Parts: sequence; C-alpha cells; structure tokens
Amino acid sequence: MKPLMYGVLFMLGLVTFDGHAEKVNPFNYYGVALQSNSYDGIDFLPQFDTADLAPLSFSKNTSGQGFRGFVGHHFNQYVAIEGGFSSLGKAKFTVTDKAGATTTNTTVHKGDFSTFTADVRGVFTYPLNPKIFLKAHVGALVWTNKFEYLTGSGNTPVLKKDSDSGVSVLAGVGLGYGFNKKVAMSVDFEQTEIADITTKTLGVSLSIRF
Repeated sequence: MKPLMYGVLFMLGLVTFDGHAEKVNPFNYYGVALQSNSYDGIDFLPQFDTADLAPLSFSKNTSGQGFRGFVGHHFNQYVAIEGGFSSLGKAKFTVTDKAGATTTNTTVHKGDFSTFTADVRGVFTYPLNPKIFLKAHVGALVWTNKFEYLTGSGNTPVLKKDSDSGVSVLAGVGLGYGFNKKVAMSVDFEQTEIADITTKTLGVSLSIRF
C-alpha cells in the first residue's frame, strides 16, 4: 500500500506545484470500469494442508472479474471527487472426488470470497499532452464480504461461511486517454484491504462527461 500512497502524494505535489491549474470549467461525468481483482494470501484451508484431503482434489482461483459504476465532479482539469459501487471478482475453490479413471469429477465442496463495495475518492489528474494524462486517487472503501472456507479434519472437511463488513483506505494510480472533450478511458491499478486480505485491482474504465 505504501508505494501507491507515495504515488498519489507525488501526483498531488504535481497538481499543487503547477501554477496554471484551471479554476473554471467544472463538469460532471459518469462511467463504468471492468476490473480484474486478485487477493494475496487468501487461505481456503486454514486448518489443514491440501494433502490432508487425499484422495479428494483441491483447486483454487485467487482472482476474478468484477465491475464498478461511478459518477464524479471535476472542479478543474486537475482535481475531482468521485463515488462508485463495485461488485468485485470472486476468488473461488473447489474440492472434487474422482471415483475412477474414466469418470468425471464430482464436486464435494465449493466456496468463494465475494465482496460488494461503495467508495468515495479524490481523483488527481495531470495532463502530459492534450490527449494523455496521469491519474492518482485516494479514498475510503466501505465493503461487505462473504468468505467460505473448509474447517474440520481432512477426512471430514466442513464448509464454513463467515461474513464481515468494514471501511478501508484505498489508493491507486493510472494512465488515461481522452478521445475528445466528452469521452475518456483509463487503465488503473489500486490496492486496499478487505477482511484482512490484500486486494489488488487492475481495471479499464470508460467515462463520459455530461
């Protein structure tokens, strides 16, 4: 998280240092982002090793595809405030049983790590030329999370479900391209913590001015 925070502070320094900041021409915008969310260190088997499940087979995916919708207000060409809602991509696991060499796998257990969020953030942009601009943002993320995992013993694993909610700091950086005065897109990377899991997001967003 610290390198991202340093990036945001650097962007804020650029905005503050630049003596030509536009004081006029505020505008509103809305948009949508497609995201790839990944979760560092997520553990679907907190009590035992995967080998303890034999002859069952365990597999997991620690990333998933999500989306975000957002609206914002630009005070000038450098500073904006933005709010949005997200459905993050799910991390998932599956425990299967293969009865024979020629039979298909039977799912014994499956679960996921799923999150819905609302956020508010300050967005800072710095134009490199009339089309390309740098972005940085920092804000607060309100989240609600469902986490399914296995407990018990290897012989008799039991699926457990927990839920939690909280507020976390988020920070991110990005690179944007303005097609014209109305439409722009950006590629962004951000990081936050959800249920004590480091959550990284790589997204592509499209915004429209109104």
